[in-house]
Amino acid sequence: MASFKITLGNSSKMLDMQLIQDGIYHCRLPAETRYHEEIIEGFARLEDATDTKKTHFFDGRYENIYPSREAFTEIEPLLKVIFDCAHKALASQQPLDISFWFNLMRPGHSTTLHTHDDGYELISGVYYLDVPEGSGDILLHLPEQVLSIPPQAGIMLMFPPDLAHEVARNNSKHSRLSMAFNIGPEK
Repeated sequence: MASFKITLGNSSKMLDMQLIQDGIYHCRLPAETRYHEEIIEGFARLEDATDTKKTHFFDGRYENIYPSREAFTEIEPLLKVIFDCAHKALASQQPLDISFWFNLMRPGHSTTLHTHDDGYELISGVYYLDVPEGSGDILLHLPEQVLSIPPQAGIMLMFPPDLAHEVARNNSKHSRLSMAFNIGPEK
C-alpha cells in the first residue's frame, strides 16, 4: 500500500493519502467537528430548496441530491482539499472542475450498482459526513473480487469513474450522509 503526504493548499497541514488498490485511494481528511457540522447543516438547509436538483428516484427516495454550489458556501473548503487530493492521485496540476451531490441513505436503503463514467470524468469519489455504525459498506467491483470498505466520517475514497460500485443496505436506525463527486478537466 503506497502512502503519499499532501500539503493542503497554502497551509502547513498535511494529510496521508493511501493507494489501497490500483487507482483506489483512501484518505482521512483533517477536519474539525465544527467543519462537518457546518456541511451537514448546509445540506439540511438546502436539501429541499427550489434550486436543489434531485435524481435517481428508487425505493421511495432520490439517491442523488444536488444543492446549488453558489448557495452552499460551507462546502468550499472541502472542495479545495478534494482538488488537492485529485491533483496528487492524477499526478497532474491541470485545472480541474467538480460536480458533487449528496446521498442521504435512511435506514433500510441501499444504492444500486453503478459507475460514474459519463464521459469527462478523470476520477470519482465519496466523502463520508455522518456515518452510523452498520449503515452500509461501499462495495467496489474489481475484476477479480468485490472490495468491501466500511464508511467512516471524515474518510474520502477516490477511484476510477468506470469502477462499478454499490452501497450495501443501511442496517442502522439512523440516516447516513455522504457526498459523492466526479472530477474532470476544467471546462
